[in-house]
Amino acid sequence: MKLTPIYLGAALAFTGQAQAASYFLDQTNINQAPFTDGTNYLTVITETSGDDITFNVDALNGPGGPFAGNELSNFGIQAFGFNVVNAGPSPGSGNISNLPSGWTVDINSQLNGFGEFDVVVSGTGSNRQEPLTFSITGITGDTPASYHGPSGGNAGEGNAWYAAHVTDFSGPGETTSGFFGGGNGPGTAPAPVPLPTAVWLLGSAIASLGLISRRSGKA
Repeated sequence: MKLTPIYLGAALAFTGQAQAASYFLDQTNINQAPFTDGTNYLTVITETSGDDITFNVDALNGPGGPFAGNELSNFGIQAFGFNVVNAGPSPGSGNISNLPSGWTVDINSQLNGFGEFDVVVSGTGSNRQEPLTFSITGITGDTPASYHGPSGGNAGEGNAWYAAHVTDFSGPGETTSGFFGGGNGPGTAPAPVPLPTAVWLLGSAIASLGLISRRSGKA
């Protein structure tokens, strides 16, 4: 029994690594300074939450973020698209939970410049979210990696793993909205965002406690 904390610590660290992924969306169809490719505009975090996969999509409008100081009165995410890998089943409206009120689910839809996405969730009119959070339920055996694959079809800005339509910000000229994608072309992953170190610290701490317990038992 004294060995249990060692294995528990290792399991926590492994779970944090294998069941969560975080990426930047660093491409845009605006293509006018300061909104050009190579800037981190949004983060997409996918993680296991019980039996569900939870998405958290966040436009970077905090201090130093590209949208900071540019938000208008109804700034937020209007739509978000993702893909399904390995020919798995595409989640339908019955598999998407915790969407904001009034948001809908579309299958095989375009997001301007970034190709066709297996699933697009979107709000209408002024129904925008910042951040956007929702979950995928009822898909047996899926993991965050199940929803990390490139879009299909023609994509002038490059096929992307994820793309978002962000609206109501002050851009170049009279631009108030734009599309932002993560990664160009099959085989090129978006830049990973380091996961919070608390996950690893917790696992290491528990493992250390287990080691101390084991040594104390031997003494």
